[in-house]
Amino acid sequence: MPIHQVSTNPITNYLPAVLHKTKSNGWQIAFYALNPKTQKLERCRMKINRLKKRYASTKEANLHAQEILFSINQKLKGGWSPFFVGEDSRLYEKLSAVCEKFIAEGQKEKRKDTMRAYQSFVKMLNEWTVDNCKDTYCSMFSRILAVRYMDYMYNTRNVSAVTYNNQLKMARAFFNWAKEKCYCKENPFNNIKLKPKPKKTRILVPPETRQKITEYWQKTSNLKMQIVCNLVYSSLIRPKEIATIKIKDINLTEKFITIHGENAKNHNTRFSALSQQSIELITQLITDQKLKENDFLIISDYTGYSNNEKIPMLPHSYGKTWAKMRKTLNLPAEMQLYSLRDTGIYEMLKSGIDDLSVMQHADHSDLSITTIYANHADSQLINKIYENAPKF
Repeated sequence: MPIHQVSTNPITNYLPAVLHKTKSNGWQIAFYALNPKTQKLERCRMKINRLKKRYASTKEANLHAQEILFSINQKLKGGWSPFFVGEDSRLYEKLSAVCEKFIAEGQKEKRKDTMRAYQSFVKMLNEWTVDNCKDTYCSMFSRILAVRYMDYMYNTRNVSAVTYNNQLKMARAFFNWAKEKCYCKENPFNNIKLKPKPKKTRILVPPETRQKITEYWQKTSNLKMQIVCNLVYSSLIRPKEIATIKIKDINLTEKFITIHGENAKNHNTRFSALSQQSIELITQLITDQKLKENDFLIISDYTGYSNNEKIPMLPHSYGKTWAKMRKTLNLPAEMQLYSLRDTGIYEMLKSGIDDLSVMQHADHSDLSITTIYANHADSQLINKIYENAPKF
């Protein structure tokens, strides 16, 4: 199939195949297709004189030639390229098609929360691509496009440093997967730096404030939030993980809750210890709501489902209820629901529980993460040093 370059700036990725009949060259099919390497339309020809000789009549040969034309044009319309076949064919999959395959495979392997994040990432990437480099191949998504996309996220969409970093990490993960699957040869996002991490704005929740919070939940008859707060503080279970807990995961006799790996942040199944207070509150909730083995521990109060389906209360609902309580009690904005987990880790370390046990209980991937929580200001330690330190 000879190829002749055309110095045309193509509007489309191909020009349809047509049948040429000449005395000098005989019958041949010719069409133009975009060469991904040169980004130009190039002519492709296929001689079919032998095919013509197989038929007794020109009419029959012409019918077969028309079938070939139709087949080639259908393939061209579907994005097929005559330049790359076999192993290289995956390098010329459209970015949008590769995104679809990434999501389809991920849904079999990753958690629902993780896939929701990736689906959002893929949607934004595809929308940006349509406006800036429509119909680009995954392998042709260059570093300059990657830089432009991240600039768009940070400067145009004006996202925070945390969101920027999350988007960059997902972009790296997507293109690493694409590289592994032979849809591209390089990851264009690898050399883009993460933004500096902003310091956490959460503060610890002292005992007297925790008492006020408990009294508020009791006054408003909100047993569910009282349990949520206890589990975050004493069992160090993350709010997202609490939303996945079912009654069958709770062992009140042995005093622990099983957090399954598919629901845990670090994908590790662990057993979170229960405090006596948590055991009493959970027992009361199970009795009051007549919860069964397969029921979620914290069920949504929404009753609009026609089949009375019991669905879990989602973490954002915890956050809204916490924010309302915080406003009522006039607590600082830095005192967030997750602050209870920070406080629990800090107080366990200060109480003499060894670092390794706290690390395992908190589901930290590294001991250095756990010890960070020991750096909060300790007012009792400061007063003790002030009152008892020897004079100069």
